[in-house]
Amino acid sequence: MVKLQKSIPFMDFRLKAYILSLVLVLGSLLLIQFRGLNLGLDFTGGYVIEIAPPKPVDETKVEELLKEHGFKSFLVQETKNGHIIVKVRLDQPAKEIEQFLLKHFKNAKLVRFEMIGAVFSSELKQKAIYAVLTALLLISIYLGFRFKTVWAITALLALFHDVIVTLGAYSLTFREVNLEVMGALLTVAGYSVTDTVVVFDRIRENLKMRPATPLKEIINISINETLSRTLMTSLTTFAVAFVLYLFGGEMLSNIAFAFLVGIVVGTYSSIFVASALLLDITNLFSKGAKGGVRAA
Repeated sequence: MVKLQKSIPFMDFRLKAYILSLVLVLGSLLLIQFRGLNLGLDFTGGYVIEIAPPKPVDETKVEELLKEHGFKSFLVQETKNGHIIVKVRLDQPAKEIEQFLLKHFKNAKLVRFEMIGAVFSSELKQKAIYAVLTALLLISIYLGFRFKTVWAITALLALFHDVIVTLGAYSLTFREVNLEVMGALLTVAGYSVTDTVVVFDRIRENLKMRPATPLKEIINISINETLSRTLMTSLTTFAVAFVLYLFGGEMLSNIAFAFLVGIVVGTYSSIFVASALLLDITNLFSKGAKGGVRAA
């Protein structure tokens, strides 16, 4: 039986992919600049109210109850021991929420009522920025050792593309961005690089095995050879993230949203952004240098 080889000319669509990516990145940057991000109280400061109801209460019921009575911008969490934690911004009536909860849940005890100040929030912002920069630095070092400079640069550009578009999605939907979401963004960055490295590894192998084949064709062959693995990994991860998004409650749903957007954008960028940039940048730098690309 003859096995048919997939032969999708991905690199023929790279101009359209560049236009789409440009629209996504510029749109995301404009959204972040003018609409802004809905920063959580981890970054803005706020109040933490924790009560111990006489019997376990589902956090979704507490959320619905607070929304029905006009309270906004809060996050409800249920602890393992049955306590209810409500986090609210500094500009919200935290004392009223506390009194309302204690009045509604009779015999409930107030475990804590504390404020997360601006100083602490500023420190968290700095730590979040340092964490992102450190992660990017380590990824850059890894890519620098694994591939040549041009290859590492294209992988990093694809990574920035994915993170910016994911942040743009948060700005568009005005979902809360907190420390947990920052962790999810770092995971998305790692996922993006992993996907790109798989494709790049296959390109490097094919360059050695097919020394006379043009780079464009090598890239098309490599993407087709890794396409099944890429799609299978992305679809299974997306399915898990989608379940968390639907049934994980407000906090998990907010984190899963980063995975949903990041998986789709990361899969797209590993095929159309990183590989296309590798082709065009390599061709640009190797003009006049006979066989320069083969050194990669």
